[in-house]
Amino acid sequence: MKYVRKLFWLAYRAVRKISYLIRERFDLIEVKILSIGLVMILLLGLYLLYLLFVDAKRYGVLSSTAILHLMGGRGLGIATCLSAGLSVPLTIVYNFYLEVVIVLVAYGIVVLIMRNVIEPKLLKSTVRQAEFTAQGQKTRIKRYGAVGLFLFVMFPFFMTGPVIGSIIGYLLNYKAINNFLIVFSGTLTSIVVYALIGNGVLDYLNRFMDVEQVKMWAAIIIGLLILIFAIYHIGTVKRFLDQDDV
Repeated sequence: MKYVRKLFWLAYRAVRKISYLIRERFDLIEVKILSIGLVMILLLGLYLLYLLFVDAKRYGVLSSTAILHLMGGRGLGIATCLSAGLSVPLTIVYNFYLEVVIVLVAYGIVVLIMRNVIEPKLLKSTVRQAEFTAQGQKTRIKRYGAVGLFLFVMFPFFMTGPVIGSIIGYLLNYKAINNFLIVFSGTLTSIVVYALIGNGVLDYLNRFMDVEQVKMWAAIIIGLLILIFAIYHIGTVKRFLDQDDV
């Protein structure tokens, strides 16, 4: 009960701070970007809530996919949608939507913290790590310009991806619109490639294996990954809430 009260108190404070930020600092481009991301989250949340009552199976697929994207599992998210029977176009659109939301919100928060406009304690260490990673990659990306940033976002190597890519674009002083055009182009290209390859793999497996059995084991593995991710972050949040100054 103590942790529940603290979480509600922190959520209340976060809503107040965000409201103040939007009301008083909407002149900042990062606040505008963060606001768009939050609106997109609200729309997604309402849609998932609707699905919870009218199509629980699809709700499970789409909510699991969203969690996987938060974990950085773009490929797993796409595989989850395809294995559940979603069409390739719908898989591409939904997964791209999730990536856009994550980038807009993460970019807004990270840059605002880097500029010392906001100072959330829970996210500060994570943001500093993201900034450190982006700084480490900046010189290499700068050498190849927009093409380098596009490829950095598109190819799924360790510590690459759209969030870090957008921060690198900021550090390279790209205008926000140019930064996002590059980052989202690389992200969409990657998602399209993943979806087409994943769909081909499923068709191939369907000829030689019991696909339902494969889907069952895939669902178990994905569920375990989500559980491990949740347990790890619950521990992090618990340690944060145990601090006396929260």
